[in-house]
Amino acid sequence: MATCASPTNPDDRLAEAVAELRREHRRTADELEALRGFEDRVRAIPSEEHTARSRPAIGVTTATVGTTTGLQQVQAAYESTLMSVPHYLEEYDDTYPESLAEEFSPDIASALTDGTEFNGRCKRAVLSAISTSQSARKLLLGVTDRERDSIRAAQDDVVSLAEELDDLEAMSFSEETFGALDAYRARLEVMRNRCGEISDRRQRSIFDQRRIQRFPSNVPDVTAYFYQDMDVEYPVMSIVAELLNRIGALQTRVEREMAFCHG
Repeated sequence: MATCASPTNPDDRLAEAVAELRREHRRTADELEALRGFEDRVRAIPSEEHTARSRPAIGVTTATVGTTTGLQQVQAAYESTLMSVPHYLEEYDDTYPESLAEEFSPDIASALTDGTEFNGRCKRAVLSAISTSQSARKLLLGVTDRERDSIRAAQDDVVSLAEELDDLEAMSFSEETFGALDAYRARLEVMRNRCGEISDRRQRSIFDQRRIQRFPSNVPDVTAYFYQDMDVEYPVMSIVAELLNRIGALQTRVEREMAFCHG
């Protein structure tokens, strides 16, 4: 009797996917909270405005012993918030300038690391960049929630199909009547169509998530971003592909029996 060797347990794979989403949600929430803390710290730092009369001579530092400049205060604030989230070393592990460039922009990084003062213009640019990063994190939290709902909706369907296939694969079909075999063949076709519906629904969900949330150019879609640590980037679609293979093998068995059936 032909059977599908060691089919993937849909519950296990999708539980792993949900765990990945839970981790991403927690990390994103931590980063959003860190951005809010950084924003509060930056707002409290006075901007440094040097007029032509008060501007120090070339080669003379503006900071006195025991004081810190605005740029130094910004760095301390950044390092104690965004660079101190629990997953920072595991996820990023980059330097202060590298982190600024990645989080905000190379221009912001240059202004905060190569600049000479934290003036009003620089402060406004940093606060604007913080606001943009906060908005992106909020969007990502929403995408994570919607993806989790989509996975859970698919989970019930694929688990039900897999369990029914387990029962059908355990049958021999050799003693069944032609009418019974025809009914099994019709049921398998219904199951194939159901797989198609699940696949179409998932593709629409992935497309909608991509439209809502912008990912880096090297990340094709939401699943590649969320499930990069799994052995598959498309957990639902990979399960559907396995189910279709199993359905195809069963259809072949049923049709072979129908060809030799005399009753």
